[in-house]
Amino acid sequence: MRWAQMEYLTEYHHPELRDPVLLVAFAGWNDAAEVATSSVRYLIRRWNAELCAEVDPEEFFVFTETRPQVRIVDSIQRRIIWPQTQFFAAQLPDCSRDALILLGSEPQIHWKAFTKLVLDYAAAYNVSVVLALGGLVADVLHSRPPVLTGSISDPSLARRLAGLGLKRSGYEGPTGIVGILGTACRERGWVNGSIWGNVPHYVASTVNPVVSVAILRRVGELLDVPIDLAEMERTATRFNAQVEDAIANDAEIASYVRQLEDREKFSDVEVPPDPEPGSAPVELPNPETVVQELEEFFRRRQRQQDE
Repeated sequence: MRWAQMEYLTEYHHPELRDPVLLVAFAGWNDAAEVATSSVRYLIRRWNAELCAEVDPEEFFVFTETRPQVRIVDSIQRRIIWPQTQFFAAQLPDCSRDALILLGSEPQIHWKAFTKLVLDYAAAYNVSVVLALGGLVADVLHSRPPVLTGSISDPSLARRLAGLGLKRSGYEGPTGIVGILGTACRERGWVNGSIWGNVPHYVASTVNPVVSVAILRRVGELLDVPIDLAEMERTATRFNAQVEDAIANDAEIASYVRQLEDREKFSDVEVPPDPEPGSAPVELPNPETVVQELEEFFRRRQRQQDE
């Protein structure tokens, strides 16, 4: 049963939360390899978070761009699934604080009104910190520890974040709803920050649990919130094995990855080593071809698992 109806937002119930942090993840432009949304979904499941409110999509989505989905229920009935933006409440008995979680798709329109709605709802819970998660495609390697970037406005938390090995992003350019939400938080004087996982560009089209594990580990350390990552770590181990399998079974992919690794080794060297006498210059295989072959590998593997 619905608890209360507000403009553009339906609240189902209003739990008591202690000094909650608002964790945010949006599917779409801010979510390469679904590292942000899969991280938040994992927390919702592990923390037994309960749906407490959702945003009316009519005001914030262009349905010809983010189309509603049709699902068949009970083998007969058709059900329309609209783009969802939902709030979940997680009460954490082992911590001194609780969590409010926002999971949704990036809206297309009325971003100022959308961020005001989100923060007005968070204000009703006296949220003290807003932390957004994101994923970006980068020139990094799957065989190296995940690279994370991030920042946070509170000086003490910023020092802790730096101590966790996160690099501060110097990005300038087009932004998404995460950037708009962060600006709105600063205008209100709220503590806000973001943690972004860098996803290898050649495996950016499939869910990457390795990067999600790294993000969640830093979230827990930053906020002093214990997160049991054993399940996702097992998934990450299987994912890495699948990537290695794909590389081992395709000479072109293997060549591409080896040359990326070689390029990284000499990235800090001013003069690269001379090639062997008489050798021709080595060119990387076409990245688009490599990505397509990896995508096809993961599709075949998924079909085999489904069967």
